[in-house]
Amino acid sequence: MSRILGKPCLAVISIISFLSLTACSGSGAVSPAANDADVGSAGSGTKTVSLSVMTSDRFLELAKQKFEESHPNINIDIKEYAAAPDTGMKGPNTTIITKPDPKNTEKYVSTVGTELMSGKASDIIVMNGLPYKKYADKKLLENISDLMSRDKSFQQSDYYTDIMDAMKYKGALYTVPIRFGLNKWLGNQALLADKSIDDANWTWQNFKSLAAEWMTDRNNDGKPDVYPLGYIEPNALIAVMLGANYAKFVDDAGKKANFDSPEFMQMLKLAKSMYDEKIIPADNTDNNNVVFNPKLNIMMAMDMYSMPKMFFDGKAAYYNPPSENDSRGASFTTNMPVSINSKSANKKEAWEFVKFLLTDEMQSVRELNGFPVNRNGAKAQAESLKTLGTGEGGGGKGMRLNVNGKELALQPAADQDIAAIMNALDNVKQYAESDLKISDIVSSETGPFFQGQKTAEEAAKTIQNKVSIYLQE
Repeated sequence: MSRILGKPCLAVISIISFLSLTACSGSGAVSPAANDADVGSAGSGTKTVSLSVMTSDRFLELAKQKFEESHPNINIDIKEYAAAPDTGMKGPNTTIITKPDPKNTEKYVSTVGTELMSGKASDIIVMNGLPYKKYADKKLLENISDLMSRDKSFQQSDYYTDIMDAMKYKGALYTVPIRFGLNKWLGNQALLADKSIDDANWTWQNFKSLAAEWMTDRNNDGKPDVYPLGYIEPNALIAVMLGANYAKFVDDAGKKANFDSPEFMQMLKLAKSMYDEKIIPADNTDNNNVVFNPKLNIMMAMDMYSMPKMFFDGKAAYYNPPSENDSRGASFTTNMPVSINSKSANKKEAWEFVKFLLTDEMQSVRELNGFPVNRNGAKAQAESLKTLGTGEGGGGKGMRLNVNGKELALQPAADQDIAAIMNALDNVKQYAESDLKISDIVSSETGPFFQGQKTAEEAAKTIQNKVSIYLQE
């Protein structure tokens, strides 16, 4: 019997990589030689395409291997800046995704940023933590939208175009997500079964208003019997609230900040009130004593299928977090946004590799460890859940999840489960955007506000000044 050990939390998200996903043969697959003479074909002779990434993974290594086999005239050189931490868990059937060390992220952002500005950057760059809009303005990143439209072998309809569009800057794609994760809450259906919640349109103020209805103190100990929202650090809460509303407070194109606005100050006050009024507990509490668990970033179809069975004694359902964003819909993040260096001498070959990462073949492999942006890959990932527990297609016969000492046998997914996953992916529209530097400023300057040492107005003014200076750099 195989086991996957872990406590359900943000840091251990991609639960299973035992799914053996077979590649589709849809129109997203491309031949080794591209069809477009201008963009799609690599130059003569052997060339080396360099790729910068903070920490490489099995997906990139597999892509390098497969690409070089089908493109003998192109070598891929993966430049890793920080090795993956040793989790102590080995084996092909276990994948643990850990949060990167902030020091490594800072070093990577600083080093690659310097390389870009000096003209010495790699041909391809994984832009985690890097402000791609700043570098696009400096004309250091290639317009990938242009590459896609000029390459007749690349069918844009094979992809989730809403996700691509959400990451565009000034109408063009300068970094393309290779995989993505969904921001979702899990709601306790034992407490919400008779509640009507429009999670496609609700705001944070709506949530707070509803929260008052859920709070009770039956034993009169001064603490709620049930907390509307599970514990989340104040800086993490602000990051969530800001992520879905980034464009309201940061105008990258105009290089202007709007943190001294009444809207941002109201956001700060509303966030603090949820701690003051015990809507959010002061520390971690029993998961079953909360209405919503806010700590989930769903990374793949297996997560989406299994997590409702792991929380609230198996009586959980997904909800979109509140948002002030007019586009609504589910929000997403990506831990592999890829850009092409506009100064590269190997732009055609670099595009060939980026395009290969997006093919049906690579978007369908289990090593992707994220939701595919390729529709055929997403369908293959979801359909593979039908073999769970059967031993077929790598489905893990007798596979069980061990969650907090409780075992859960995995059952094959039904057609309605697959349909629910595909429907969720079709409704992803918002990019939960962040800029590492701006996030650090907001986190640092809101700390004193949550501790009662600064007013919302004082914190907002400081953030406005520091972000404004940063945007003008």
